Amino acid sequence: MTRKHVIVPPFRDLDPALEVAERLLAQGNPRLIEVFSALPDEHAAADRLNRILAGTGASPRLVEVANGWRLVQVASWPGCGDLVAGASGLAELVAFGGWRRLKRCAVCARAFCDRTAGCSRRWCAGHRPHAEARSSGVL
Repeated sequence: MTRKHVIVPPFRDLDPALEVAERLLAQGNPRLIEVFSALPDEHAAADRLNRILAGTGASPRLVEVANGWRLVQVASWPGCGDLVAGASGLAELVAFGGWRRLKRCAVCARAFCDRTAGCSRRWCAGHRPHAEARSSGVL
């Protein structure tokens, strides 16, 4: 479900957890990849993400509401582990920006989180057009 005219929060606030999520995805974490594999079925993806959170003892859960998804019972604590930190970050991203923010790279199909203001990213970090220029010192 897409939402129109939504105020987009600064996704840099979610960066620590989303960086963990993207690292785990890049390493091929099967639990998080299952979430992306369920899309575009948002209910199946939410169920898989909620099972990860419940199985690790985390309290946030995604709940569908009339205009999208909402994160409820959020509790964050230091040392909660990478999987729960990554899954919580994904849940927050979905709650704030919708499932459209969880994407697969147009080149390699690697899962990634789109944190751009316009939700326009199409490539993973390794395949963004400017990534090669940056690594070769051109930029």
